[in-house]
Amino acid sequence: MKELCNNIEISKEFFDVIMRLKRQSHANIKLKDLYAGEFMALRIIYKLKMMQGEESIGVKTSDIGNCLFMKKPTTSKMLNNLEDKGYINRLSDKKDRRVTYIDLTQKGVDLLQKHHRSMINYTNEVINRLGEEDTKTLVKLLNKLCNIIEDLNEN
Repeated sequence: MKELCNNIEISKEFFDVIMRLKRQSHANIKLKDLYAGEFMALRIIYKLKMMQGEESIGVKTSDIGNCLFMKKPTTSKMLNNLEDKGYINRLSDKKDRRVTYIDLTQKGVDLLQKHHRSMINYTNEVINRLGEEDTKTLVKLLNKLCNIIEDLNEN
């Protein structure tokens, strides 16, 4: 019974710290006119386009939704918001008008670059405060945790 109580305590602490990390990571985005999900969509668009190559005209809306695990109406609404805010452009396929591609505007690219620089500085400060050895240990443990979670999710 004592072991069960200890596991419950550790489970609660574990869950609480994960939730704190999630809240802090979202708070760090600090974008005045974007939600965290919208920012993630911009990152997905950028990464998918880079994977396709520079000659690509954009990313299919369905690919964005799949990466974000969103249904079509939710993806469409979010993309409408991003377009209204000037972060993306929609382009129709000339061969098939039903297919729409999404590309970042210069405003979207600039935002991602600015945030990337900010995150590098932020991460360097975290590493400086944590120390090199503790950072290495933390990275090793987090990788181990990810491997365990991936294994559990596969089974």
